[in-house]
Amino acid sequence: MKIIKFGGTPKEQKYLSNLVLTGLKSATSSLYDLQKLNHIAPTIVGDIWYIHDDKDSCVCKVKVTAVELVPFGEVKPAFAILEGDKTYENWHKIHFTYYSSLLSKFNRELSADTLLECVYFEITK
Repeated sequence: MKIIKFGGTPKEQKYLSNLVLTGLKSATSSLYDLQKLNHIAPTIVGDIWYIHDDKDSCVCKVKVTAVELVPFGEVKPAFAILEGDKTYENWHKIHFTYYSSLLSKFNRELSADTLLECVYFEITK
């Protein structure tokens, strides 16, 4: 069991948790190298996540259905849409900026080869 809050601001957390609840967000990604640097265990199929909103309230429970390691430059448009970003172009813009910022704190740069952990999930009871 893991508590997940998507987004870096309360506004994003409220918006993204609602996308999960309505089924418009059923995937997420994270920087694989930062997981290793921070000693965060990789996500595995079957993991249960409790999705929280901006008020730390649980809005739903999801089960991880698939996990893939994908280079940033090879993320498919279908995955980007499942992340709730509507288009690949929007996903790329948002995630390029966000991941570049995170990596800069470790004196690293985002490239097309940077590995992402791409996770698919579904709402469960």
